[in-house]
Amino acid sequence: MPSNPGLLLDLVNGARTLTDSLDLLVAASAGHVARTADLDVGCGLVLRQPKRSPAITGTSGEVVRLLDWEREMAEGPVTDVMSGGHPVAVLQRNGDFRWRQYSTQLQSAGFGSALAVRLRLDADVPADDGIPGNAELGQSSAALAFFAQDAKAFPLQAIAEARSFAAMATKSLQMAINLHSARSLATDLRSALDSRTSINVACGVIMAQNRCSYQEAFSILAKASSHRNIKVRKVAEDILERLPEGTPTSHFGR
Repeated sequence: MPSNPGLLLDLVNGARTLTDSLDLLVAASAGHVARTADLDVGCGLVLRQPKRSPAITGTSGEVVRLLDWEREMAEGPVTDVMSGGHPVAVLQRNGDFRWRQYSTQLQSAGFGSALAVRLRLDADVPADDGIPGNAELGQSSAALAFFAQDAKAFPLQAIAEARSFAAMATKSLQMAINLHSARSLATDLRSALDSRTSINVACGVIMAQNRCSYQEAFSILAKASSHRNIKVRKVAEDILERLPEGTPTSHFGR
């Protein structure tokens, strides 16, 4: 297996978003296969996660367009490996008739061969294993795709190198997904806490002004929200902005 401990750190520390991590991964993947198999290749990645739009990135516009076409038409090597078929799928355009429409698209993009390798994420588990929550986790899947101009560019050595690198890249990708998910969750939680704080303080202002209960104060906010067609939080913030001392600041995450 290729030794590249820096890949894990690059995907995690060198990226602010998951998209940045995916871009770093495809660049590293293309570089590794190009060096070890002596091929000039393009590389792309498709990541599917529950309740999210598929993430697609690549080393060139042609690669991304080809992956987008395959996603829409559900025909091609990436579709095959991500649907649970063989972990590796190879298309050599000359004499290969498994995916006729895809072969035409491949040629139009300037490529003669394609290689897809499934990445086995930790979340890629059977949906019926009896573990709570895994039914949803089992829907996650990812694949690397390599493209070359030569019609027979992926011999056994190149396939072996791609599979070996994919095994290591999977661990790095899983770590990056976990980290960015945690960051996103923390951001959402902080936003929710800030929103709740604004609403609660605004309700306190209304209670003091109208000598009413919290429920009555919140009802006033809700009616104003409905009448103005804006969120309750925005109504609350408008009230707080008019306070003589200005808008109170929350301290969550600081």
